Amino acid sequence: MGGFSLGCGIGWSAPCVELLSESGAYKPISIYVVASVFPLGAALGVVLLPFVVDKIGRKWTMMCLVPPFIIGWILISSGIDIIPLMIIGRLLTGACGGMTTVVAPIYTGEIAEKEIRGTLGAFFQLFLVLGVLYAYCCGYSKNVAIISVLCGLPPIIFAMLMFLMPESPMYFTAKGNIEAAKESMRFFRGPDFDIAPELAAFAEEVARTRDAKKTTPLTLMKPPMLKTMLVSLGLMFAQQFSGINAIIFYGETIFKQTGVEMDSLLQMVIFAVVQVTSCVISASLIDQLGRKFLMALSAFVMCLCLIALGIFFVAKTSSPELAESMHWLPLVSACVYILAFCLGAGPIPWAYLSEIFPSNVKGTAASTAACFNWMLAFIVTMSFSSAVDALGTATVLFFFAAVCAFGVLFVLLCMVETKGKTFEEIQRAFGTVQG
Repeated sequence: MGGFSLGCGIGWSAPCVELLSESGAYKPISIYVVASVFPLGAALGVVLLPFVVDKIGRKWTMMCLVPPFIIGWILISSGIDIIPLMIIGRLLTGACGGMTTVVAPIYTGEIAEKEIRGTLGAFFQLFLVLGVLYAYCCGYSKNVAIISVLCGLPPIIFAMLMFLMPESPMYFTAKGNIEAAKESMRFFRGPDFDIAPELAAFAEEVARTRDAKKTTPLTLMKPPMLKTMLVSLGLMFAQQFSGINAIIFYGETIFKQTGVEMDSLLQMVIFAVVQVTSCVISASLIDQLGRKFLMALSAFVMCLCLIALGIFFVAKTSSPELAESMHWLPLVSACVYILAFCLGAGPIPWAYLSEIFPSNVKGTAASTAACFNWMLAFIVTMSFSSAVDALGTATVLFFFAAVCAFGVLFVLLCMVETKGKTFEEIQRAFGTVQG
């Protein structure tokens, strides 16, 4: 539900940007700022995580996000005529959503058995796209205030459900509370499951990193850790510069530009349904086919789809009759693109983030990678419209396609497969095992 709440914030822009534009009461730059500050808020929010996630725990970090999440939606829904209020509200909801992208995958990774860790990690992306779909469907109200109120309900449900969950057994082990760790593990595994091997592995992980517990930014600069960090940052770059947030944030506007005679919001709903379907497929395959294969396949297919979409916009400018005969191409290309994204480039960088770092640097490293990710998202969403105006839609899409092509090479050359491996085995592959 944390992912669902984040998805509502991401999906809110597509219908609301059009509604605010159609009202004629706002300057275009104001609307772009309202849409773009969400990822900026997320980038700022994750900076705070290292100071709390290892002190108050994964569960209570997530619980503390709920009040500002709700306040943010109240500001948005009540500040339709006051742009600064909407901006503050978007910053708040973005900050809470951004922190969720780090702490929820960490929590999931620490409670999951290694055989299904990838599948459970993909569920975060699944519920994120369900939240996007929900926000698009709310767009049929044609009222920004109603859309905002409806998007403010999921954090409340999130709080009620998360309250019933125990803290991560890894966190309890790190704090030396072994009995609490056992109780937590029994909750997730059942009373008759042999929890001793997993608890022993947690204890070994904590013991290996205990001497290096004081983590500084310089810790991430040591060669093996730096390599791990750079792989994580590379995956985040490939994810954001695939153009995904530009297409989601400005999706309805993009579809209107195609001139295809279909309700643009309906196209976005179809788009989101494809996202959900693809995430279900990804969750079922990630622990069978592995992270590396799915990530490379995802980037390759996205590259082809972006090229096809770019060709349509070239034809629309140079040969309108040809573009008219290809009226099916934008929606098909976008749907296959999003299917490919949700198959690999969407869920895998976040799930991977929770797997590859030692426990003593996990909070700092994951927050650094997430901050980088959201800063890139802010840059893409803030500059997309200006880039389209200056260079044309086709040129921007071809640029995103080129990044996807380089992403395939990066994954094949640099990514370490983590399927079915324990945390210790993954760290040995990266050379970050301590002790």
